[in-house]
Amino acid sequence: MKKIFDKITAILALYVFASSGFSPVKAQTGVNSPYSRYGIGMLSDQSTGITRSMGGIGAGFRNPNTLNLKNPASYSDIDTLTFVADLGFTLQNGNFSENDVRLNAHNAYISHMAMQFRILPKVGMTVGFMPFSNVGYNYSNQELIRRDEDGEITATNSYFGTGGIRQFMAGFGWRTTEWLSLGMNASYISGDITHYVSNTYSSSDVQSRVKTYDAEMAALKLDFGMQGTLKFSKNESLVLGVSFTPSLKLESDTYVADAHSSSDTTVIAAAFSFPDKISTGFTYKWKNHMIGADVSYETWSKATFFGQKTGCDRLSASAGFMFRPDEMSRSLFKRTSYQMGVNFSQPYFNVGDSKGPVQFGVSAGLSMPLTSSYNSMSYIHISGEYVRVQPTVKGMITENYIRINLGVTFMERWFMKLMVD
Repeated sequence: MKKIFDKITAILALYVFASSGFSPVKAQTGVNSPYSRYGIGMLSDQSTGITRSMGGIGAGFRNPNTLNLKNPASYSDIDTLTFVADLGFTLQNGNFSENDVRLNAHNAYISHMAMQFRILPKVGMTVGFMPFSNVGYNYSNQELIRRDEDGEITATNSYFGTGGIRQFMAGFGWRTTEWLSLGMNASYISGDITHYVSNTYSSSDVQSRVKTYDAEMAALKLDFGMQGTLKFSKNESLVLGVSFTPSLKLESDTYVADAHSSSDTTVIAAAFSFPDKISTGFTYKWKNHMIGADVSYETWSKATFFGQKTGCDRLSASAGFMFRPDEMSRSLFKRTSYQMGVNFSQPYFNVGDSKGPVQFGVSAGLSMPLTSSYNSMSYIHISGEYVRVQPTVKGMITENYIRINLGVTFMERWFMKLMVD
């Protein structure tokens, strides 16, 4: 038992350090995207280790002692003897292009922290921390206001934003029968988002203007999941899964302030709400192979951002494949699992009168055992992703991302009773 508390304490300490002002990770929000100005920012994928390199599938993913935060019904698949702790870290290079202008930006951030263990027969529990969305951008443009015999007057419009939403979740998965599992997550989500818009002019005769949009929010989010397993033989099975997240309203302190007028501050009531989300998917496993796919639908057109309904319904799809040559082999590379995946998602926000950009990506990775010890089944996860954010209309920014995802899963049989002759 002492090992459990030591591990939990170490993970919590690392999270607190990463969330503090002393952490280099905190200095970056995880994005440098102008599109994070809209909605609640760039949404996080919320995948872990193996599922991330399989395109982000999760609704039907069920693998013994493997964390899958996208469907809480999968938590029941942990065995009685095992404690699992999972940590993920991402290095990202983004390339932004508009017409002939190109710019690169680098980020590094913790993608998730979670742990899983059995609390009752057929009942597994998972707790974790992860970002829900990130806001980070800083750009400007210049335009000609007037040209006459006295010269030119130009305006510089600057946009800056920071913040994001984080979530702490705890969930249970219950295997009600040999073929059916149910689960639920309860997540406390909180965060702050700030947008600055300034208009400055080359002439001192024209007054500059600075506006601040600021919001602090919190809410309790629930996720429900179900998975059904059909076993055709000892080494062949099909898992069908579905998860549902109901819409919710967030408690928030939200206002819009004008820097040049202390009386010109608008308080926005019921400023933020989140949509319904439903996901369905499957995985088919035979021998050491697995394939799977997910489809998700979110009703963001009913959500509100800073009191306005500027979202659009979002459809997402992903598919992945995993292969392990021989999990019982003494060869490290034969016990390593190899994954690949693809994903696609529509925008969830509008940019003016047009929809935001679509996103598609490809990923590949491997999960390698850290040791061959019988009492330790820990793995290191290494994967790469290419993500393209493609605008739906001309004249908008195209974004290309290369991501290196590093993760480690500590998996140890701490509850095993040894028999001595």
